[in-house]
Amino acid sequence: MPQQNKMLKKEARKIIKKKKEEASATEQMKWDDLILIHFQSIELPFLSSVMSFYSIENMNEINSFIITDYLHFKNPSLQLAYPRMNTETISMDAVLTFPDSAFEENEFGITEPVGNEKIPAHELDLVLVPLLAFDKKGSRVGYGKGYYDRFLKKCNDNCLKIGLSYFDAVDEIEDTDEFDVPLDLCVTPQQVYVF
Repeated sequence: MPQQNKMLKKEARKIIKKKKEEASATEQMKWDDLILIHFQSIELPFLSSVMSFYSIENMNEINSFIITDYLHFKNPSLQLAYPRMNTETISMDAVLTFPDSAFEENEFGITEPVGNEKIPAHELDLVLVPLLAFDKKGSRVGYGKGYYDRFLKKCNDNCLKIGLSYFDAVDEIEDTDEFDVPLDLCVTPQQVYVF
């Protein structure tokens, strides 16, 4: 019987951060293309509003823009939002963006929209979720602050929560709790995981 690949969130963060640091720009571009190909194979319902994330380049995050460009191509009237954090309330808003929307870096180096028009979480059809690692049950490991879990709890039951990852699932993240919101799918260069 194969050995189970179980780990704690802290351990998963450390391993994946190291793997991402070691990835070359060429590898990442190839992985981004493969993720897009797999994403295009998903049978999605009609989407009118989506929240994506602005990739953090120095963290070697997936190029989320190729996914949003594809979704926008499928529905030119798509409402696209990006998260803006509120560090006082440890919460997040989905801020509606347009092709000419301004963005600025926050105190954590995350690029956020400047606008004031928000899409309520319960009105979103899909949320693209950044992550460091995930397991075969759909549990994800983020950066450890809990902003996404709090936000995803406010989404309606039909809202698709799709993670994007350069690396495959570990068997199990052992220290998940009731505050963790699982993914519905996760797209990697190798495959689409459905939970």
